[in-house]
Amino acid sequence: MIRKWHLLLVATLWLAGCTNLLYQGELAAPDAYGKERHFVLYWTKTDPLVGQAKAGPAILLTECSPFTRIEFGDQPEGIVFRGMPGLDRLPGQDAAVDLDQICGKITNYASLKEAHAGPVEVVMYCRPAPGDAFAVQPRNYLAARPEPYVFPMDEKIRTWTLWGETLPGPPEPTCRQ
Repeated sequence: MIRKWHLLLVATLWLAGCTNLLYQGELAAPDAYGKERHFVLYWTKTDPLVGQAKAGPAILLTECSPFTRIEFGDQPEGIVFRGMPGLDRLPGQDAAVDLDQICGKITNYASLKEAHAGPVEVVMYCRPAPGDAFAVQPRNYLAARPEPYVFPMDEKIRTWTLWGETLPGPPEPTCRQ
């Protein structure tokens, strides 16, 4: 009887286990102010043995902008970055975006659960609105343009765990000013 309980316990723990992955890509490109910067895009994914996979959000980090983290999340429109009122605006417009404005999109996947190692295409539609004069550093991210930026994504970490965990993301890109 005890052996059956042990087998049941081991089977339950094994089925509860999952694979945790970290995908990461890096790119040098112009920032919103026209300066060449280093950008890092990453996201985590949890793939359980039983059940649905979970992923995201995808985080975009910008060199020399430690307070700017752009998040691309799964939405009905795809994997999008929604602008923040007062902080982002569309090029050629003076007014800041409203709450639901899509300011960026990952175009070659419908969901981060489907995304994997390989090229990831990111289009930026917005640019930072002129910042607060008292801000330590202005908001900054990839320059807006109609063509996608292509991040070569690699699977950086793959771990298996019984209890599930969130993998730590990469550090901010080092500032080379």
